[in-house]
Amino acid sequence: MSRISEKRERAEAMLGELAELGLMLARELAVEARAAEDAGERAALVDAFHKTSRAVRLTLALDFKLERDAAREAREEQALAERREAQVQATAQAAAQAAAEAAQAAERAAAPAPPVNPVRRQKDRVRGVLNRLLWTESEGDAETYDVLTEDLDVRLAEAARAESFIDMPVEVLARRLKADMGLSGALVVTTAERLCAPAPQSRPTPPAADTG
Repeated sequence: MSRISEKRERAEAMLGELAELGLMLARELAVEARAAEDAGERAALVDAFHKTSRAVRLTLALDFKLERDAAREAREEQALAERREAQVQATAQAAAQAAAEAAQAAERAAAPAPPVNPVRRQKDRVRGVLNRLLWTESEGDAETYDVLTEDLDVRLAEAARAESFIDMPVEVLARRLKADMGLSGALVVTTAERLCAPAPQSRPTPPAADTG
């Protein structure tokens, strides 16, 4: 029990005792006032009775106030304890969720990479070789470039139906598609493009104008 609670209990006990004593005194004064024959003495006794009874009422009121204050403080402490408990639970849940997400991320990182689709890899290689040529052919017009890209995708899908598609050299496929699409311009195939699958190509940045 806290020191404040002990002091409150002692104060309530003292107030209770004072109320009892005041009540006893008020009863005695009431009896004496009724028995008094002298008018002055009776008036004094009645006045003392009123003062004593008022003191009893104030004592009881103070006792009730202390009781209400104690009940309010108990409710506030309970509410504070519940808020703290809720915060602890929320923190624990957030930590558990973070740990679960970290475990999932670690599991995904440790998982083996999905196998590379050889048909898709071959398409990416050919598309990477022809990409610059398509942009040159479109003369920097985005809509024309998109149309040529879609046409190339359709032709690649048709070419991929052949069993020899994935084994055919990239340069051979690129030259066939260039001829089928009627593209002009030189087709440049680097050694890296012949051997490795390039990263997915974004739309090429048009060359800067010659201001010299």
